Amino acid sequence: MGRSPYKAEVAGSIPAPPTIATEAWGFDMTTSVQQTALPAVTFLGWSHEGVPVGRKNLEASVKFYVEVLGLRPLPRPKALEDIAPGAWLGDEHNRAQFHLIAKDDEHRPGADARITPAGRHTAWMVSDIDAFRVRLRELGVYYEEISNLIGSPQVFVRDPEGHTWEFQEPRHPGK
Repeated sequence: MGRSPYKAEVAGSIPAPPTIATEAWGFDMTTSVQQTALPAVTFLGWSHEGVPVGRKNLEASVKFYVEVLGLRPLPRPKALEDIAPGAWLGDEHNRAQFHLIAKDDEHRPGADARITPAGRHTAWMVSDIDAFRVRLRELGVYYEEISNLIGSPQVFVRDPEGHTWEFQEPRHPGK
């Protein structure tokens, strides 16, 4: 078993026997917390979703996020242009931000990628999933839906670069 970049070597620690967690992740998740008192991670919320896009597709991607998701451009520090062109977009209440980063050498699923609820995606809460569906239909945007898995509908769309995005509304008991 190799040394994990996620776990510092602790003097006097006894290596744990191989487990499924050890084999899958390269370190033993079953004993690391028990052996060491670690500071807690306290999440305060979100900052943004960084979205890699191809340079030639930046304009089409901005159009998708503005027209389909209803986001608006946000100020973007000029210093970031030295790293890569891009755009910052957010909703009117600053509850969701997408930072598009136009670099051709970053992984992007590709325009022909299929919508994949089981693959890498981010899920966003919207106040009215029915209104979102109507918006998608009126714009002619293809979407897929799962309606019986978690107790509320999940709507999936794909952006011009092939990223899958999920949208759902908070569950309402009795609805």
